[in-house]
Amino acid sequence: MMPDNLETGIPVWAFAAGAVAVIAAAFAAVWFMFPAPDTRHDLVAPSGSARIELGELCGDGGCNRVAILDVGGVRTGCPLALSGNRPLFGDVTAQWSADEASVVVAYAAVDGSTGTLTIARADCTLTQ
Repeated sequence: MMPDNLETGIPVWAFAAGAVAVIAAAFAAVWFMFPAPDTRHDLVAPSGSARIELGELCGDGGCNRVAILDVGGVRTGCPLALSGNRPLFGDVTAQWSADEASVVVAYAAVDGSTGTLTIARADCTLTQ
């Protein structure tokens, strides 16, 4: 009959350090698995009551562009009617309307092309 209290030869501190290292490596792998956006901008209303996060992620198949309105912690998506396969939001300036119901975004791409985009807060109703 074998006793239950036999030592394994691995100290407890080595086991704990190995377990922490494995968990840290798993978290790092998940963190770096998702790519960072090509561009990201926060457009804050002058009153500070609302902000729009504007970003894009471009790959071989084209660009995914998003605008997310945040009002008091409630976040909704705004539709963007922009297509293309290169980043457009290299440099962005925002001009909010007096009542902060909309914002005109002037953007310049890295290649020098420019454009404007109007985002109305009332249109920001996308939840997924």
